Amino acid sequence: MTAASPILERRSPVVGSRRGYAVVLLIVVAFIVYGSLFPFVYRRVFFPGGPAGYLLSTWQDWDKRGDLLSNILLYIPLGFFATLSLPPRIPSALRALLATIAGTALSCCIEMTQFYDLGRVTSMGDVYANAIGAGLGATMAVMIGPSLRWPLVAELAANPDAAIVLLMFLAYRLYPYVPMIDMHKYWHALWPIIRTPSLPWDQFANSTITWLSAAVLVESLYGTGRLRFLYALLCGIEFVGKIFIVDNVLTLPDVLGALVAYALWAGLLRRLPGRFLIVTLLFAGMIVVERLQPWHFVLFPRSFGWIPFTSLMRSETSIAMLAFCWKFYAYGALIWLLGRCGIGLITGTLVTVVLLFATSYAERWLPGRSAEITDTTMALMIGGAFVMLRCARRTRTIAVPSQTAAAREHARLATAILAQHGAWRSSPRPGRRNDEPSVPRRPRG
Repeated sequence: MTAASPILERRSPVVGSRRGYAVVLLIVVAFIVYGSLFPFVYRRVFFPGGPAGYLLSTWQDWDKRGDLLSNILLYIPLGFFATLSLPPRIPSALRALLATIAGTALSCCIEMTQFYDLGRVTSMGDVYANAIGAGLGATMAVMIGPSLRWPLVAELAANPDAAIVLLMFLAYRLYPYVPMIDMHKYWHALWPIIRTPSLPWDQFANSTITWLSAAVLVESLYGTGRLRFLYALLCGIEFVGKIFIVDNVLTLPDVLGALVAYALWAGLLRRLPGRFLIVTLLFAGMIVVERLQPWHFVLFPRSFGWIPFTSLMRSETSIAMLAFCWKFYAYGALIWLLGRCGIGLITGTLVTVVLLFATSYAERWLPGRSAEITDTTMALMIGGAFVMLRCARRTRTIAVPSQTAAAREHARLATAILAQHGAWRSSPRPGRRNDEPSVPRRPRG
């Protein structure tokens, strides 16, 4: 082919960038190590077999329900991104097995380090839970692969940031995820609506705005045609979970908030040109109000905490997990909504960081609040993870010679050569393109 032949650009879809997944994996590992070893106060402890011997001596231990769930959830992202970070030429089952082994090994190392950590307990129960979590995450990564064609799941794999925000919505709404078979529990879960219905305006407003953001997420993932069915399915999962899951109740603000949110989005806001901006402002306002309640400021401020996650580490496991799920959803949804408004992901992350830092600093004048850098750090981590995930899913533009152009060039060369020998028609038949070869005539005589 001559140098003058046309070169066309075509897009080659890249299922995922292992480098991007590896960066997210490093963020997950750093978070696990930090949360497991905080506050990094160590002591001298003697045991005949050392930390490994003590860990093995607890092989019969199992975590309690709250610790078991939190440890499983903590290692699901590790198994997920570790599997995606491995080369695709390795079989899927082997990649999942290697990710599970890596998560178990990391858990064992952390547990043996906690042997010297003041205030920490070394137990094989944590290793069992972490291994289960890593295995679940690895299995999810194998199932959500490039060849997956399951309904409703391919859209989640194609939009990982929106999918993570939607999953965190369910994570904080359905915690602690343990169903209970007890008719008394079901009656107790429905009691606030049936016998003592109440509709506090602040809870109703928060519920409406939260469900409004969920409706925007569902429509962005699956389109307008499936919004009604999937939004009703999401509401059904949440309402049924509130009834069957232990320590949960179904409230009137939650039910009415879901109905009003759908009516607002489907009947009014979706038709407005600035619909995403309206939802974003409402969501940001809800976060600010939630963080600065009850708006009773004191004269003398407290000191600001510059060590992240201090309050979460010192709280009870159930409270810390619920707060973490809510913060992850709220800050991730705000970053994502800013992107829907046309703001870049990095700029949206910085806007969220500034907003959270300002409200965290203002909490110095609020009694009973933890004024610290935790929320700002979480927003940075979420935004960074979203950037890596988007880079991993991005399609790359590759300049390659077009096969059509090459075929036409060869056809023109063949036509010119055969025309010199009188075996090819010099002009194409009517209806034939100039660059398409005609049928050769048989030479006379």
